[in-house]
Amino acid sequence: MRYLLYSILLIGLFAGCGFNKPAKMDAGVITYKIVYPEEVQNKGFAAFLPTKMISTFKDKDYKVSIKGELSLYQLDYISRNYGDSTVTLFRIFDKRLFHEHDEGEFLFLFETVEESSLEFIDEQTKEIAGINCKKAIVNFNNPDLQSITVYYTEEISFNRPKENSPFDDIPGALMEFQLNFKGLELSFIAEEIDIKNIKTEAFMVPDNYVESDHGEIDELVSSLIQ
Repeated sequence: MRYLLYSILLIGLFAGCGFNKPAKMDAGVITYKIVYPEEVQNKGFAAFLPTKMISTFKDKDYKVSIKGELSLYQLDYISRNYGDSTVTLFRIFDKRLFHEHDEGEFLFLFETVEESSLEFIDEQTKEIAGINCKKAIVNFNNPDLQSITVYYTEEISFNRPKENSPFDDIPGALMEFQLNFKGLELSFIAEEIDIKNIKTEAFMVPDNYVESDHGEIDELVSSLIQ
């Protein structure tokens, strides 16, 4: 399951019951619940898998964070200024590493991207976390890949950059979606939206992180999930 954590991170690169929507929704935090198939929940490593994904956004910047249930590790992805600057951070116990990505460098799981197209289902909507969301379907050109159902909202000003993923052209923040991974279907559902001011420091690399290369972080995450 070494790539399962990467899959969660990838999906998070986009983007509570009953809340009052302010006029401007361009900064805040979205908390997602991660639902695993039963066969994954019964595995011994299930206790180490994250059950929440946190997306923090402000204008052109965003951060996706996933944390192990026992706080043994945390994996973050930060994109600043429409993707002009991207960085991956990884903490396990007291070891803290970050890697600043070079222009054109592949991010985790972005090396292989299947051709896809979007189908918007205008007549079908769904209320999620107090927001009426629109429906879209991602259809893959590869007939062996299952389509992905997406619910999204344009009410949140979420300036997600294009990062060569099946969700690039979704016009808004993802609120509910599935990921087909190695025959497993993972579900991500927005549970809480907190529209609030976000400080610029939230998108900076903390001083206690040490610069590393892509390979070292990849190896550490892989050993954790295997």
